[in-house]
Amino acid sequence: MQENLQPLLHKSPLHELRVNVARAGLCIGDTAELALMDNGQVAIFAKVRKRFLGIIPHQGQAQLGQLSPQAAKLIAPALHHGHHLRVRIVGLTPEHLSASTGPEVHVSVWGDRARLEETLPPQLSTGA
Repeated sequence: MQENLQPLLHKSPLHELRVNVARAGLCIGDTAELALMDNGQVAIFAKVRKRFLGIIPHQGQAQLGQLSPQAAKLIAPALHHGHHLRVRIVGLTPEHLSASTGPEVHVSVWGDRARLEETLPPQLSTGA
């Protein structure tokens, strides 16, 4: 069965970045994963470039940051119920190109809006 995916978050900035964007080896279009944390936040994970002992390059999974609280309220029910969501990196601003705003990473999240609205509380489902 083919799923009908629609954009749930078109271009959502990540908060509390935990990686150096310029050194992580991220590219626009890279896949990412969502994880529901114990405190209710939604964390974003992706494969990043790392160095073992400072010299041996390899790739490993790392937390990039987390979604805003408003975006987390929309996405958390889908994660809790195990819905399929597609996450891609859609915007990058590395440290050396960012002025006073600092580095940025933006993601898009796609999912089945009809299935998501079934799991949302009534006050959230009408605003989507």
